[in-house]
Amino acid sequence: MPPAKYPGLNKWVAEKLLEGARPGDIYEIAVKRFRYENSQDQFGHYCRGVRRDKKLPPAGPANQYTNGNGHTEEPVEEDAALFLASVRNKKQVEVLALCEQMDCKPKRIFDLVEYFRTKGVEISIQSGVIFFHTSTPVAVDQVTQIAETEIIFGVASDLHFGSKHCQITALNTFCEICRKKGIKHIFSPGDIVAGYNVYPGQQFDVYALSAQEQESSVVTNLPTGFEWYLLGGNHDYAFIKRGGGHNPVLSIASQREDCHYVGFDQAIIPILNGVDLSMWHPSGGVPYSVSYRLQKGVEQIAYSELTNVVRGVKDKPTIRFILSGHLHIQMQALFGSIFGCQCGTFEGQTNYLQRKNLVPNIGGYIIKVSLGRNGLLRNYSAKFYVFEEIENDWKNYRHSITSAKIERPIFG
Repeated sequence: MPPAKYPGLNKWVAEKLLEGARPGDIYEIAVKRFRYENSQDQFGHYCRGVRRDKKLPPAGPANQYTNGNGHTEEPVEEDAALFLASVRNKKQVEVLALCEQMDCKPKRIFDLVEYFRTKGVEISIQSGVIFFHTSTPVAVDQVTQIAETEIIFGVASDLHFGSKHCQITALNTFCEICRKKGIKHIFSPGDIVAGYNVYPGQQFDVYALSAQEQESSVVTNLPTGFEWYLLGGNHDYAFIKRGGGHNPVLSIASQREDCHYVGFDQAIIPILNGVDLSMWHPSGGVPYSVSYRLQKGVEQIAYSELTNVVRGVKDKPTIRFILSGHLHIQMQALFGSIFGCQCGTFEGQTNYLQRKNLVPNIGGYIIKVSLGRNGLLRNYSAKFYVFEEIENDWKNYRHSITSAKIERPIFG
């Protein structure tokens, strides 16, 4: 890479490498400070070239795990670090080839895959090949059917933990209402964390920058006593896209047994006999007609259901609920036999929304349904609980796993 294109980068990289930094630790800084334009993998090649040209000493043993956003976590065994470095560098590698490289048995490789999955690394094994995912999240196992003919559940969308506008008090109050109504299951259709650099100026809107800090805030403050079904949204995806394959929702689910990671963008969950619920996190901004995005979504899902029946994939349509996140607005309608809703949010008005002159609907749904004949809804009710925004509500809570809720703000 011609040094002239990035003035000062060559010298800065050499200094950081001498200090013991690794390419993955300094890549994001190089992008911001020197406007480096190439991928993290190419940056690694660039750093090796600097080390060679400057005759710098070789890097020490990689005995620490560096997550996708450059945060160094606890030490790991040397072969674990070698395993992750190999997979990240090659993107896909055969299990047997890694066994030969590391002089170990396949079980060790499988154990390492599971270990790094718990750390939020998007890594998987398919047909004896290990894949490292930096763009598409790994598919997840299907959730088993939740109930038989009747269910009551909560919906809490777009939590945005890590945002200074995150409404944790409202979320706790909503969950207390759910608890009193005997609710055991809460669905969250996207944006569990605030993410990283999703829109210009977001760094001024967050109290936690790194994926680990945002995940810690979720693990510490997400109300207990429920089974949470977490869908990844565009803010969660920011850490996968810009953070070298780190999946914050996967990491959260590995730390909380009551949290279930159901994938990204859309997930189909069986909730009753022959009845499925679709969680959906669409893209794009709020349309002129607030119902438009949901209407088009329901229309396409209805077409897809019909196509599956014609092809013989399904005996009959099963999707009866569509829970849509992302837009931070609330509306609901019954489209034939499908109930659809825009699920609101538990994040207040960010500087991005202020620029757009948009006011979020803070709150969540409680939905109760029972089945009639032929799998049609016999009775259903859906109520949206509204809450007022509390300014700087995040200050009323601690955000590390070892800390607890406090009664007044941490900072002034």
